[in-house]
Amino acid sequence: INRQRGVAIITALLIVAIAATVSVTISTRLQLDVRRTGNMIAGDQAYLYTLAAESWAQRILKDDREENDIDHLGENWAIELPPLPVEGGYIQGRLTDLQSCLNMNALLDTGADIAVARTRLERLLGVLGIDSGHAQAVIDWLDDDLQTMIPDGAEDVYYMNLERPYRTANTPMQSISELRLIKGFEDTQVYDAVLPHVCAFGVDAPINVNTASAEVLRSLADDLTESDVENIIEQRNDTPFDDINAFTSFNDLKNKISSTENLSVDTEYFMQQTESSIGQVRVITYSIIHRSSIDGNTSVIARSQGVF
Repeated sequence: INRQRGVAIITALLIVAIAATVSVTISTRLQLDVRRTGNMIAGDQAYLYTLAAESWAQRILKDDREENDIDHLGENWAIELPPLPVEGGYIQGRLTDLQSCLNMNALLDTGADIAVARTRLERLLGVLGIDSGHAQAVIDWLDDDLQTMIPDGAEDVYYMNLERPYRTANTPMQSISELRLIKGFEDTQVYDAVLPHVCAFGVDAPINVNTASAEVLRSLADDLTESDVENIIEQRNDTPFDDINAFTSFNDLKNKISSTENLSVDTEYFMQQTESSIGQVRVITYSIIHRSSIDGNTSVIARSQGVF
């Protein structure tokens, strides 16, 4: 009888242990499901906030076009706002001029004078203390052939022999982050030095001299000095250039800048970067906004998103 009672007690304890284990498992899964659902809701909420910021940016750009026909860094769209509190978190964003940088896709033969784009890139690299031959590797990455430019280009033969091989894109860049894959730019120092002054989008848009960085301005001519660029920036901060003639007439720049091709004083393409944080979820979106130079209407032509 005592032996039977002992077996019964052990059996009961075993049943209780199994029940407890099942209960804990169910409870844990329930908590995970609740947290997962909460994160999904927070992610959707954060994404909707980024879309709201996108609409707000479009409105600012449209209002700006109604006020004037030029664009410069003293306008409302160029002011970076601090993080704004929203229910459950915060949102912050900034608009940048996509025409203040050198567009890598301008190096493609799409009807524009790619020689001008190539020369400007080579000058920019020189200003940054980087071998100008890197421009050949960029062109090889973009063009649709597999003929390597001599001596610094790179096509499949080079990339397929890397430790982690891959092929040349041979298409326009979809993101400037592709630059990190190109021969010479895999060096972090080189990539970080070039990144603030270059961009990649699908339209061969002119450089806005009212918003371009000092390094990009120096890429416009071989003999533009730091002093020349400092004077340009000082002048445009005081009185932005109304047209390219006003720009080239300043300090006789026309005697140094031989080509004014693809230069402007207004902008059609902007990048809206928005970060929205709700609870434990952070959403970052990058939106390319086009503003028509004719009627000022805006539209989002590309959008990418990351959730963290």
